[in-house]
Amino acid sequence: MTETKERTIDPQRFREVMGHYPTGVTAVTGIAEDGEACAMVVGTFTSVSLDPPLVAFLPTRSSFIFDRLRTANSLAINILAHDQEQLCRRLARPAPDKLGNEVWEPSPGGAPVLDGVVASIDCTLEQVIEGGDHYIALCAVQDLAVHRSVAPLVFFQGGYGGFAMGSFMIRGDQDLAPSVARAQALRSDIEALAAEIGGEITLFTRQGDDAVAVLSAVGAGTDIISPLGSHYPLIPPLGDAFIAWSAPEDQERWISRAFGASEQELATLRQRLDEARLRGWSLSLDAPGRREQLEAAVVEYGAGNHLPAKQREISQRIVKSAGYFPVGQLDRTARHDVATITVPILQREESPHLILRLLYPPAGVNGATVESWAQRLKAFAEDAGRQLE
Repeated sequence: MTETKERTIDPQRFREVMGHYPTGVTAVTGIAEDGEACAMVVGTFTSVSLDPPLVAFLPTRSSFIFDRLRTANSLAINILAHDQEQLCRRLARPAPDKLGNEVWEPSPGGAPVLDGVVASIDCTLEQVIEGGDHYIALCAVQDLAVHRSVAPLVFFQGGYGGFAMGSFMIRGDQDLAPSVARAQALRSDIEALAAEIGGEITLFTRQGDDAVAVLSAVGAGTDIISPLGSHYPLIPPLGDAFIAWSAPEDQERWISRAFGASEQELATLRQRLDEARLRGWSLSLDAPGRREQLEAAVVEYGAGNHLPAKQREISQRIVKSAGYFPVGQLDRTARHDVATITVPILQREESPHLILRLLYPPAGVNGATVESWAQRLKAFAEDAGRQLE
């Protein structure tokens, strides 16, 4: 008998090395025993055997959705297409009735096949094997089909992208590589911060009039993820953590992009910049319908170049839907639903090239908790600035 020695692998090193291997992105769907259509996003799907035909995916052992899918008579593995990033994000959210607003049709076994996917595999769950902090869900293939012969959605180093012959492409500007490389120095710390607070924490760099995501992490119970290379426009009030420390002419140019804003709204934008500089952070609160309106406008902005009239229309929607809240009016005892808290990462008193955004942390917290989150992010950003220097 030979003695087996346990090896301790540093988690950060493990993620770093494994992150150099791209994976496809799938949505596993099924009808739970109570009749609800369920879906979960999986980046660990693989074929296993040709004879007999077997496939597998690896959900986390803490996944509530997988517990529901285990009760389904059949499952459908939906291979997502490169242009279904937003669908992926919607399905990844911890929300009830995820498929209620999605277009799908039943597979031969009755599981939901999502509209527009590359392919689907109709299967039955044969065996669930424990594998560390994940399960290995082994499935027998009953039927399969190609629905749209296009490039699949690919996950690589914390972000989503597409595939082009001869090269792997992450959507976004071509010169993201230096910012992404710098961001890796903060990865483990940002992951720990997301686990501490909850919600999603994303590091953004500025490229012209856009903020571009270079690193994201989520806390427990949060599936939202801002893909690497995803971007939003620096249209007021978005991006104030970049603009508040920039030159006065840059601030005025940012304010001028608030097409159709009233004098009162313009005064509020200037107040927002002043307050961000004074306190070192800014706050936006969530409200019913606000998230959907803002995300729809940002997605439309990112879809491509628009004529001036369309740009103005999108800008007006962003200005109206983003929920700025004066920090000075924050009630420490009242309950709040936070949309975002943003802080700059300052280096040598320059305009910030990086900002840190907390997105949709746990809802219904008092103002004192909101302020404690902001101070924690601010302290983190100050440490990050020193570390990057």
